[in-house]
Amino acid sequence: MTVFTVMSFVAGIAILWGGSEIVTRNIGPIARFFGVKELVVTILGVSVFSSLPELSVSAMAAANGQADLSLGNVIGSNFVTLTFVTALCALIRPLSIHTEIKERESSWMIMSTAMILVLASDRVISRIDGIILVSLYLPYIITVILDARKERNGEAGGTKPGKGRLALSIFLELAGIAGVIAGASMALNSGEKIGLTLGIPPLVMGAILFAFGTSLPEMSIALSATLKKKAEISIGEIYSSNIFTALSVLGICAIIAPMTISDGNLLSFDIPFMILAGVVVQIFVTTGSRFNRVEAVIILALYIMFVLHHVAPGIIHINF
Repeated sequence: MTVFTVMSFVAGIAILWGGSEIVTRNIGPIARFFGVKELVVTILGVSVFSSLPELSVSAMAAANGQADLSLGNVIGSNFVTLTFVTALCALIRPLSIHTEIKERESSWMIMSTAMILVLASDRVISRIDGIILVSLYLPYIITVILDARKERNGEAGGTKPGKGRLALSIFLELAGIAGVIAGASMALNSGEKIGLTLGIPPLVMGAILFAFGTSLPEMSIALSATLKKKAEISIGEIYSSNIFTALSVLGICAIIAPMTISDGNLLSFDIPFMILAGVVVQIFVTTGSRFNRVEAVIILALYIMFVLHHVAPGIIHINF
């Protein structure tokens, strides 16, 4: 392990967090200019750009004929954000769940994962399946836009910024997202080298660091929003990013190259367990207006079970 590797890891985390701060600070001015909620800006822009690591990794894997890696990255990163990131945010500060998230985002998230299971049941995700997945993302976005129009100027609040301030906010937002992605890449690459030097088994590295690596942008933005007491952005970023990844990212990958699934674990455990976790989260968010710390611990336990199933099947092995 070199000093440069450690410095690169620390620098990556610093850039990652700095970029997240810039992102969360500039959502407000953009939302106020267009007269919409910050959640709308998060769904239509931030969640899409923060999912670029998943898109790049999964698309490259699909193009190289590594269907299991491509699908595994989608499911793994979504599971990390849904369980670990949500639990971490709620442990820091219980999250208030807004009505549209309970009624729209959580339902779409479960549906998108269930659709993957249906289309993958024949162990092939074809180009037609990919088109279906991408097409399903369109009505979700249309619903978000229509809801935003109904609420326009209703709850945006604050003084509307000028066009100059808007241009600056958009520039900073894109720069912040670029910093988040660059920082995540630096932290992942150097972290992997540190792990190998410390003798951490490759399987553990893959199950933990790989899924975490592509989820770092969503995690950092959600945590930054939580610390700023913006639960709407935290949970909205997590849910909408998962929807985009499940429908658009996987759909694009299948269009690039049809995906034949050889690892039965994806169908017998990973995807069904992801649906189960989504249902549990849905129960929590619909039975109250807050996601509390007790519920966070339960969700965190699901993440631990997911990891143990892969890295220590002798301890826990579940099939659906």
